[in-house]
Amino acid sequence: MSAARAKARVVVDGSNIATEGRVTPSLAQLDEAVRAYIEENPGADVIVVVDATFEHRVPASERAAFGEAILAGEVVTPPAGAIGRGDAFILKIADRIDAVVLSNDSFQEFQEEYPWLFDEGRLVGGKPVRGVGWVFTTRLPVRNPKVLRQAKKAAKVVAPEEPPVKRAAKKAAPKAAAATKAPAKRATKVAKAEPVAKAEPVAKAEPVAKAKRAAKAVAPAEPPAKRAAKKAAPKAAAATKAPAKRAAKAAPASAAPAEAPAKRAAKKAAPPTVAEITLEPAVALRRGRHPVNPEPEFTRFLAAHRIGARFTGEVVTFTSHGAVITVEVRGGGRVECYAPTASLGTPPPARARDVLSRGERRAFRLVAVDPERRIAELALA
Repeated sequence: MSAARAKARVVVDGSNIATEGRVTPSLAQLDEAVRAYIEENPGADVIVVVDATFEHRVPASERAAFGEAILAGEVVTPPAGAIGRGDAFILKIADRIDAVVLSNDSFQEFQEEYPWLFDEGRLVGGKPVRGVGWVFTTRLPVRNPKVLRQAKKAAKVVAPEEPPVKRAAKKAAPKAAAATKAPAKRATKVAKAEPVAKAEPVAKAEPVAKAKRAAKAVAPAEPPAKRAAKKAAPKAAAATKAPAKRAAKAAPASAAPAEAPAKRAAKKAAPPTVAEITLEPAVALRRGRHPVNPEPEFTRFLAAHRIGARFTGEVVTFTSHGAVITVEVRGGGRVECYAPTASLGTPPPARARDVLSRGERRAFRLVAVDPERRIAELALA
């Protein structure tokens, strides 16, 4: 790690570091890791952030010490009901102050919103090694497969497509050239094949009729090669024009649909509308600021359910820190909601898939709402 980065501000993903190699978090392990990092990087300004549920997940013997750390400002928790839990809060702080993030998480659901996660030196990981202590190293996050597929698809769409007229001209050019060369070759062969005629001598004492015939015989003494070239010239010109005409006819035919590929490429390159976004599965995985759910469905959802309301939802997919839940709304349609792992039990499970199954229908409780992104946070009822 460079000296500049080592002395920079560092935001510690406390819940992640405290749970490294463990099932439940440990405040003692977190404290040990932070002290080891500061010892290795003197002058680093460290900010430790943990989930709001951290206090209830650590052993009972550490809760008093955790309360003191909160009062002393040594540890920070996100506001109650914050969408995205501690991860979103950590990345917002690091983004605002250009800080290094100390975490072994890849923040896959936030990679689209914070592309700087892939900048060298912005993400540092750490693990305790027996007999050695804590070892820290710069790392790159594991890329979200969905974001990677979208990037590849966008690259294919943006790649310039060769105009159809140009392709047709390329195909026609070799045929036209071959057709032009063929008559010339045939003319050359004909010229070589014909023998040179010898002029007959003119008889002096013959009658006028014989003299005229002799004159006619002498007149075409023009070289046969020249005669063959004259005969072959119109054929070669006709043969040259024919492929050119065929290429000209082919060009309009292929040029006609040229507009279609261009329109298709433009449509693919254009940003998706909200309606198109909502058709894709697991929309809540994308953490950009665009709305997750269509406004009509989300408005009906809010009208039917207040904070604390209970209803049934279906588990669609999982993220690294929770699950995506779809809820049916009156009047037709569905909205996608997010259920963080911390809200799936007391104590919370290590993974959402430990208590939920894909396709399972369970009772959930509405915890918080983000009107700007049109998404709701749920907890198991």
